Amino acid sequence: MKYVFLISTIIFLFLNRTYSNSVNKVRKTVQIIHADLIQNNDQNQAFVLIGNVHLKYDKYHLFCDKVIYNNDKYYGYGNVRLESGKNKIISQNIVGNFFDFQLSGKVVLYQGKIKLTAEIIHYNFQKKLLQAINDVVLFFDKIKLTTNILKYNFILNQISYKEKSIIHYGDYIIYSKEGFFEINKKKIELKHEIKLISNNYTVYAKSLEYLLKQDQVNFYNTAIVVQNKNINNFIYAKKALFSFRKKIFLFKNYVSIHYNDKIMRGEYLFFDQKKKYGFINNLLLEDSKKKYFLMSEYGKFDFDSGSLILKNNPKIVKILKNNSVFIYSNILKINVRKNHTYSIQAFSVKSFFLNESIQGKCDFFNYESSNDYVQFNGNPIFWFQNRQITGKIIYVHFFKNENNNFLKNIKIVKNVFYAEKINSKEFNQIEGDIMTGFFNKENFLDKVMIQGNINSIIHFNKIINKMSCGILSIDLDESKKIRKISCSKEVRSELIPINKETPNLSGFSWKEKDKQKNNEKLLVYKEIDKYKKENLLEKEEIKTMIK
Repeated sequence: MKYVFLISTIIFLFLNRTYSNSVNKVRKTVQIIHADLIQNNDQNQAFVLIGNVHLKYDKYHLFCDKVIYNNDKYYGYGNVRLESGKNKIISQNIVGNFFDFQLSGKVVLYQGKIKLTAEIIHYNFQKKLLQAINDVVLFFDKIKLTTNILKYNFILNQISYKEKSIIHYGDYIIYSKEGFFEINKKKIELKHEIKLISNNYTVYAKSLEYLLKQDQVNFYNTAIVVQNKNINNFIYAKKALFSFRKKIFLFKNYVSIHYNDKIMRGEYLFFDQKKKYGFINNLLLEDSKKKYFLMSEYGKFDFDSGSLILKNNPKIVKILKNNSVFIYSNILKINVRKNHTYSIQAFSVKSFFLNESIQGKCDFFNYESSNDYVQFNGNPIFWFQNRQITGKIIYVHFFKNENNNFLKNIKIVKNVFYAEKINSKEFNQIEGDIMTGFFNKENFLDKVMIQGNINSIIHFNKIINKMSCGILSIDLDESKKIRKISCSKEVRSELIPINKETPNLSGFSWKEKDKQKNNEKLLVYKEIDKYKKENLLEKEEIKTMIK
């Protein structure tokens, strides 16, 4: 009789008890598929299923060793397994009902390609929301995530966490405070104190979006890429895109690359790792050791050939204590060799300034890092004060370990012509084979020596001294005027009174220097000041992100 009452009660409580589904309003029934033993407790109205328990609700199947049902709740123990199709959860304990339950004790969830382990998993059937707590480990595709609290929204098919976590993906380890996994979109979004570690570098970021299908990472806020072997080598960017599959890296808005005491800043940088080439817009490169800047609106680089080509108003600026060197050209090319030596070539040099008084231009400029001079070719012209110097090739030698003194001497080879403007009609003129000019401690010319086949026209009051010799020296005073002229070797001199037509040497040609270029120097200094201010802001942000 007791057994019949028990079976009737079980049927009433389980088979005939219905639950309302808030989504589709369809009434469902919990079925007892199997249990080795069924017991009831009249005192607390609890029912117990023992041994190979199998319950079914809609498409869900619950297996365990023991179930206690009391006050609309069931408590399952031992080898708990909840299945729905190919999806399943295994644990040691379960408590709740089919609408809202909690599993505990080495919980493992399998859903498609997802495997989730935790100490506790709480699942709300009506909200389709799962929460995993303590020692949470998520395996998704090739990703392993460890955290303390994780939520899985089955309606949005989204996994999220707001506790510190660690993601393992291939050779990468990623730390972050908050994250979202869009399962359908195969997208990961990470936020707050992100730290991505690889074999060669570490990335610090404020936010990160990873598109698994495209194997692409987007940084929508500041990102800092630091070389692991040398923390002083790093990349700072306001916005970036890394396509690992295509091997393409793109930095937008603002990028600053720090490498071996050099800083290269730009607004847009593209790099193709497969082809080992790229380009950058609005480039400013600083070498802090050698105290020079390279600037250009556009730059193209190729790591295979070791070349950097700058176009659109490229400039070279050498910063000195008293004076600075400026070179403006149409194209600037830098070649870096395997032995770390390099060359700088400028084509169609529109204007250059060696100091406040020496200005010039030429067709071609060349500098080799192993040399102590720069070379000006192709119709080079130098102006200083009211003087003009031309020749086939002009070399400017400098001190490599300069303090205040930078310029050493200037040497002009072949077709040398020295002209000094007295007024609009009268010019002192000297031509020869080789000319050498010497600079004083303030980087100003104070002595000039000309050698070989010298012809000259020098004005003295109303008399012209037409002279030829083998060696001629000119000493300049503090105001840069000729203080002394001396000649030697086969000297020939002829005094000619000045008449209406002033004689000139056959190679004489006077060209006025472009005074407007001085204004560009002010713009360059403004650009350098802007760069330094941005650099300070960059350092402050780096301090807050790298701890």
